[in-house]
Amino acid sequence: MNEFELGKQILTKMVFDEVPFALVLRQTFKKSDIDPAVKSNITALLGCELRHHLIFDNLINRFIGEKVEFEKTIYLRFYLSNHLFLRRFKDSELLALAKADLPIKEVDDLLTFVDSTNEIIPEELDKSSPEFLSLRFNTPAWIIRMWQKQFGKGVVFKVLKVNYRPSVSSIRVNEKLLDINEFVSKHPDFSLSPIENMVVYQGRGNAKNLDEYKEYKIFFMKMATKYVLDRLGLDPIKRVAIYTEAPNNIYMEIAAQLGKDYPLDLVINHAPTLFEARKVAKEMGLSHTYIYDANYQNLVTCISKKANIFICLPKSSILDLLRSTPDYFLRIKQDQLDQIIIEELNCLEECSKYVEVDGELVYMIPTLSRKESNSLIANFLVKHPEYSLIEEHQFFPFESYDSCMYYARLKKNGEKQDD
Repeated sequence: MNEFELGKQILTKMVFDEVPFALVLRQTFKKSDIDPAVKSNITALLGCELRHHLIFDNLINRFIGEKVEFEKTIYLRFYLSNHLFLRRFKDSELLALAKADLPIKEVDDLLTFVDSTNEIIPEELDKSSPEFLSLRFNTPAWIIRMWQKQFGKGVVFKVLKVNYRPSVSSIRVNEKLLDINEFVSKHPDFSLSPIENMVVYQGRGNAKNLDEYKEYKIFFMKMATKYVLDRLGLDPIKRVAIYTEAPNNIYMEIAAQLGKDYPLDLVINHAPTLFEARKVAKEMGLSHTYIYDANYQNLVTCISKKANIFICLPKSSILDLLRSTPDYFLRIKQDQLDQIIIEELNCLEECSKYVEVDGELVYMIPTLSRKESNSLIANFLVKHPEYSLIEEHQFFPFESYDSCMYYARLKKNGEKQDD
């Protein structure tokens, strides 16, 4: 099986089985004895197709027809990816494969059009419309329509422009183990970030290969996450609990601030995060970090004492992934949102039961959606008058913290009572 056939197989799995890009690549490459150069070619070709998937859809619908089977269009998509952007392969081989699956005249008409214009997006579309922006920035029109309604066209355009570029790779430096200025001097691919004790990685290699990473002196963390945690005023005498259904390593930040022996309840309902947390806790010697495998409905079996700070990280629409994961736009569906919001609210309500009086409930989601953020918190506060809003904020990816995370801090009021 050559690299184009493998690429076709992988793209089919992503589109029809909704297998994530990184996972299907890993599964395919693990099964086959593939040369590293071929792996690089396949990854580049697929990545290019995914970044322009929606405009290719549009071109194929216009010139070939909407009823053509997706699998028959894949080699044409690869040809367009290479011919217009990648320029890594011989056009002739990909074109021959494309014409073997599709009507030759229609393919020729499409290619003639592509080669005769600098604007392959239909001219009749309003340049501020969700349909035009969808094709330009490879983002589903329904998401753009939702964002424009919630945040306005100006903000959305800036979000789309930034999302079309790679996200910043930010790393936390544990100041108790490593001097940040010495680290930056030693590693010129890193520069200081707007957040204290954090750096931005601008190199091409994998920062996980550094000795400092292997020794847990540095670890990946979003700048916005660190900003929020700094605002909580973590204190050695205040008990912290975390419930998460999303990838995160906040427990490492708490260990960096409060020490390895700080008691922490960490309830995880996300298999990869659970595995990683157990590994890290063992290797770092976090003997008082108690890790549980449970969903929010079973918190009662894990949390024996109410926390002063309870951090709730439910599963969300995770629209931050539109920027960092090339195939996420294929997997997020509009009809999923209502159920996601119901689950987020139920999760927050369950976590709220385990906050002591005068303590804080912290809600954090890596997404951009008023229904999952401001509106959800407003609904929660109506149902729970014992809580009041301390602060809330929506980060946008075009701001200095390079994130679209939302957070809210809620205080539990009332007279103190014994548990």
